[in-house]
Amino acid sequence: MRVVIGGEDEVAFRLAEALMGAHEVVLVHGPDVPASRLERLDVETIQGPPSSPEVLGRARVGKADAFVACSVEDERNLVACLTAKRLGVARTVGFFHRREWLLPVDRGEASLAYAFGIDSVIWPAERLAKEIVRIVETPGALDVELFEDGRVQLLQYAVEAGSDMAGRTVREAGVPEGVVLVAVRRGGKLSLPRGDTRLEPGDRVFGMGDRAGVRRLAARLSGHRDSGGGDVLVVGGGSVGQIVAESLEAAGGFHLKLVESERARCAELASVLPRTLVLHGDGTDIDLLEAEGARDCRVLVAVTNRDEKNLLVSLLGKQIGVPRIVTRADSPANERLFEKVGIDVVRSARGSAIQAVIADLVGGKSRLLAEVEGGDARVLSTEVPADVPPTRLRDLRAPVFAIVAAIVRGDETIIPRGDDEIRGGDRVVVFCDRAGEPTAHAFFGRAKAAE
Repeated sequence: MRVVIGGEDEVAFRLAEALMGAHEVVLVHGPDVPASRLERLDVETIQGPPSSPEVLGRARVGKADAFVACSVEDERNLVACLTAKRLGVARTVGFFHRREWLLPVDRGEASLAYAFGIDSVIWPAERLAKEIVRIVETPGALDVELFEDGRVQLLQYAVEAGSDMAGRTVREAGVPEGVVLVAVRRGGKLSLPRGDTRLEPGDRVFGMGDRAGVRRLAARLSGHRDSGGGDVLVVGGGSVGQIVAESLEAAGGFHLKLVESERARCAELASVLPRTLVLHGDGTDIDLLEAEGARDCRVLVAVTNRDEKNLLVSLLGKQIGVPRIVTRADSPANERLFEKVGIDVVRSARGSAIQAVIADLVGGKSRLLAEVEGGDARVLSTEVPADVPPTRLRDLRAPVFAIVAAIVRGDETIIPRGDDEIRGGDRVVVFCDRAGEPTAHAFFGRAKAAE
């Protein structure tokens, strides 16, 4: 597949890095990009505005399978997509950051972005907010991803001291029905769990399965049941904070407070969030946090548009004693930093959007569904060739860090055990590490048993 990417910030570079291994990629960028950054990419690079017909002509966008406009300016992305369409590109993907581009113009009409004929519209703020809402709604979870229309879930939990599985091997503890343990992170190392893997307090465990299965696993890892709901404090009233509050209002069961530093924006939010107490103030003011009962909140969500402020809010929340912190960090370096200083859940608007674009563009019989843990791990979907004979999972010997988390057979979704079979025509959902992704695609596309 040939993809032309137009943009100059982190999104464009991370997209190019993710796609360049298996696809022909052209990056159209501005003049201020460091040469050292470009040298790390194995892609064709062209300097110039991605909205220019002359520049896109040099990029041969008319022969591309897709054009992605991901600059920081909505208007520039719109013009770039229209130009690429006029030059004959097969598919356009546009990033938009302001809400007015995405909402219907009038009742029954498409949004402005879709009305201009853009094939896929990416709204990073909405995607990040939905990820955060899934995590807040799932008691104790550090990550929540949904696949196969929600029939397969990936959840990440920390092993708590005193829980049923702490200090025991996987074989001793047993794994609940309906879930597969796909990975364990201890410190900075991600490993594939075996029967003799001992789970220690503080380990982060990744389970994939059906809704009931992952909830049973959560109860075993935490040692207690949390019914959810409760008090939630959101710091940051931009698009992400507003969508989080709107979604939690709709879900019900939450008592919401939202802190925003701009007085005019507070008035706007108060008019559209009838069940949220909107507070004008600085989320980094510890006196304000304590006065508003932050220590009694079940979750604190820090989603301002500045990573540094989100980190400070999160550290203050931990100092006060908030049991669960969900934080926005758009810089990849900051994602790692936030995790190292003990922030529970770190999410990126850019990361969510990049994942969505990759899933949208890379179709076919074997495709990437999601990146997990900042790209250290991947979730793949691979179609098993029709001529592959039935093969038990325990007889497969993948040459990489990879495990089958689900088998989709027609309308049936199977959360497998070792005696379950892979058959020709099945689609398998596979969890693997970053380095093993190409080999996992190839191996499960053959699905050969060990000799």
